[in-house]
Amino acid sequence: MFLGVLGTRNSLTKQIIQNEILNPILDDLEKPIRKVLLPDDALSSTYIEAWASRKDIPVELFKSDWTSNGKRAGVLRDSEIERRSSVLLVFEGARSRYYLDRAEKIAKRRPDCQVYVVGANSVSPVLLDVEPEPSITEKEEKDILTIPMMFAKNATKCLINDEL
Repeated sequence: MFLGVLGTRNSLTKQIIQNEILNPILDDLEKPIRKVLLPDDALSSTYIEAWASRKDIPVELFKSDWTSNGKRAGVLRDSEIERRSSVLLVFEGARSRYYLDRAEKIAKRRPDCQVYVVGANSVSPVLLDVEPEPSITEKEEKDILTIPMMFAKNATKCLINDEL
């Protein structure tokens, strides 16, 4: 398993990042982490790198090539980390929902990838559990969208569930 980290949390101490975020994720995983993939430009990455070193987990740092890629450099770096990771730790930004929205999209697009999010005002990682989009064909949708079928209890696919 490769643990990728997206976003940063420079306001947290080394102990909080390691004890409150990384160790609980490590305990939650069924398989050991074989490598940690980090952005190269954050203090929190240094703390995570130190934690991985103590656990004998190799680390790969990803630099943003601002000269060649301009404003896209961070997005391209994050995309490479995401692509190579089987588990992601995403730090929500303090002033932006960018990383939170990205984490939700990743969780929907890659159900095999566990995505842990640390909220802007939190230090506890939360495993995203996003339900996949329902797979209903256009013909099934037309058949279902009749009054009798909408409320049928024995229908194989029903869009409205009246049981609470």
